[in-house]
Amino acid sequence: MSDNKLKNTTPATLDEFESRQLQARRRFIAGVSMTAAASLPMLAFAGLPSALVGDRTHRIIEQSRSSGLPDAWVRAHDGGDYRFYQDLVGDRVVLINFMSIARESALPITAAMASLVGALGDRIGRDIHAYSISYDAADTPERLASFAARHAAPKGWRFVSASPEAAVALGYRLYRSEGRFRSSMHADLIHYGNAGVGLWGTMSSEISDLDFAVMRVSSVLPGAPAGSRMRRAGPRRIEAEGSEIHHRDRTAKV
Repeated sequence: MSDNKLKNTTPATLDEFESRQLQARRRFIAGVSMTAAASLPMLAFAGLPSALVGDRTHRIIEQSRSSGLPDAWVRAHDGGDYRFYQDLVGDRVVLINFMSIARESALPITAAMASLVGALGDRIGRDIHAYSISYDAADTPERLASFAARHAAPKGWRFVSASPEAAVALGYRLYRSEGRFRSSMHADLIHYGNAGVGLWGTMSSEISDLDFAVMRVSSVLPGAPAGSRMRRAGPRRIEAEGSEIHHRDRTAKV
């Protein structure tokens, strides 16, 4: 669908509009060989033949099928080493995106994250914690610190580097892909969720309505929104019993 057709189509909902925008952007990106259609495995394992990328991703998925969010070691822009789940996520409400400093000009995901973090104001670091995960080995803590400063990152927003394997494993769990390789594991999304109760969602990094994006993130905060019926979704907590994956249609994969 062309941009002109997008403009001339009236979607039923804002979610549908954002979805169409995202699909149009992905079709555009697909024509740019550098980005390989923003597939997280292709970005993380840049330089490997696609067959090897698929094989390595399958092995990562098999290793992580029976667990919740992997407790992968990551190194933050403050120089600290952390276990991603136990030390950083835990029971918190979080924002997560995947990024690379070198690819920010082609995929300006961090710039979109910065807009959302800024709109959430002093809730970042208090009620909500943000994590930008680099899958690029060139993104050292020093480079990430400079990148964080460029985006005026507040204290509650950490930039962390992870191995390509760890980044893909984390992405796999966030995408609720039911134990199989997903070619649609795109990196141009912002994930948000309440890890304590298992409420997760995603939004396009092309945020067309910042107030609406803030409302969506706020909806997973404890006690909000009043009177609504929230449904558990996403990977189960590591120490919890029960289904591996929960879906919003109330089905579950054991």
